[in-house]
Amino acid sequence: MNLFSTDDHARYRAEGQWGELTLPEMFAATCARVPDRLGLVDAPNRAEIFEGAPRRLTYAQMRAEVDRYAAILQAQGIGPGALVATQLPNISEMILIYLAVSQIGAVLSPVSLAYRSAELHDLSQVAAFDAYISVGRFKGQDYFAERNDALPDSVQRLGIGDGLPAGVTRIDTAAPGKPPAPVALDADDIFAVFWTSGTEGVPKAVPKTHNNMMSSSLGAWRLLNLPDGTNILGPFPFVNAAAMGGLLMCWMRTAGALILHHPFDVAVFLEQLKSEEIGYTMVAPTILTYLRDQARDPDLHPALHRLMSIGTGSAPPDPEVFLFFEETFATPVVNFFGSNEGAQMCSSCERVPNPRHRASYFPRDGDENWDPALRTANGGTFRLVDPTTGDLITEPGGLGEMHLHGPALMPGYYSRQGIDRSKFTEDGYFPSGDLFQISDCGTLIRFHARSRELIVRGGMKIAPVELDNVLSALPGVREVAVAAYADPHMGEKVCLFAVMEPGRGLDLPTVTAFCDDAGLAKFKWPERLELFDALPRTPLAKLDRKALAGWLAQQGAQNA
Repeated sequence: MNLFSTDDHARYRAEGQWGELTLPEMFAATCARVPDRLGLVDAPNRAEIFEGAPRRLTYAQMRAEVDRYAAILQAQGIGPGALVATQLPNISEMILIYLAVSQIGAVLSPVSLAYRSAELHDLSQVAAFDAYISVGRFKGQDYFAERNDALPDSVQRLGIGDGLPAGVTRIDTAAPGKPPAPVALDADDIFAVFWTSGTEGVPKAVPKTHNNMMSSSLGAWRLLNLPDGTNILGPFPFVNAAAMGGLLMCWMRTAGALILHHPFDVAVFLEQLKSEEIGYTMVAPTILTYLRDQARDPDLHPALHRLMSIGTGSAPPDPEVFLFFEETFATPVVNFFGSNEGAQMCSSCERVPNPRHRASYFPRDGDENWDPALRTANGGTFRLVDPTTGDLITEPGGLGEMHLHGPALMPGYYSRQGIDRSKFTEDGYFPSGDLFQISDCGTLIRFHARSRELIVRGGMKIAPVELDNVLSALPGVREVAVAAYADPHMGEKVCLFAVMEPGRGLDLPTVTAFCDDAGLAKFKWPERLELFDALPRTPLAKLDRKALAGWLAQQGAQNA
């Protein structure tokens, strides 16, 4: 199935960005090449997160487990084209199930572990899930049971671990009756459907083919220059294209061990750095700063020396931290900017030698109006376009919205009705909503702002409109709106502005209890409440959310 134009299909194959290799075929080749090499390692706190002792699997053991899960899924009637939603923590079973779903030609749809019944219900309305796989219990609490009723009756329910509700088929302890049946796979078929936070409340579904994933990882892997057998520590949930492309796919290309971690626990993370032979990891900027502050620890010092590179992203990092790691450990910090839809900027030493610049700037590689021979980290190109006039931005200092094109770009948004390309331009570019500014030297670009109103809390994106809609049902409120306020640790947090009916009051504990009852993911809960007499409006009577954010920023400046 070809979801892309004939021209794009031919071009990306001619450039070597696309080919015939699928992810299951890449995994099978690695298992055949290095069967006895360590391939997958659970976090030492696995029993606290899920259950059971941590597992350490070789590639041969992984191969056998993936085949077992593939046969079990096939026995449940799951096959090519079936959409399989998963909500799984970073445990070895998650990786094995991902690979098994792909091996049988089904389509993976990883969902954030933080999402609760409200979000899962919304996702199931956008895309018709054929099956759902999750854990019975997570961190000692019922997990599957809370989400069970959010799924349509037509969804096949499969699970792992103890505590699964009645009617859910347990697959981690099942024995297949026969080996998995071979399935013909196509690199142009959809590998996974990822989920954005969207700008209108309900997340959008982003399909990615095997070739999309291959190209999204190829450039980053080359820029990181990780040798064969490199061990990778993955402290992010494997639910979006960034983590899957930047960590999982790099692991598949290096064929070392994937050391699992998440939910993030700094003590466990440090233990893994010290005890495992880690060559690469990716962390949030706040953790990068923490590692710098802990660098004098005699047990941690050798671990930091072993790191060949450290990746970061999702929030503005401290330039001095980049300089520190390069000067102290000769370990380059690589800055990433990406999106599910297909953006990928990578500031490597090769393209941005100055470590301080690398924290803020990305190479202009891929700008079709600068050097058409260059490509972004994932092999793509872009244009910078004035969002008001539509004019191309080409001069130093210019600011424009990034319009994307390339082999890692999604074919369109996914839904029950099919692939939706209505957000694309007539000539096939995707307006990303991200504003970038060309540097004064003209060779670099810097992320400026989001033209859409997403709140980013610790790397998790929150759609304000979604929260507005939910919180408008709070008792006694006349109108509500949320906006972001700055936080030194999380980047941004959510503030709720409420206009109350006469004689009614509201406090933050009431708001959080309401969010809990609504089944809303905790990272979305407001952590600050402001009561106003009226919400600011634009001349067209629309909510002026920028005015609310400006008020918060002013309050923060006054209190600094």
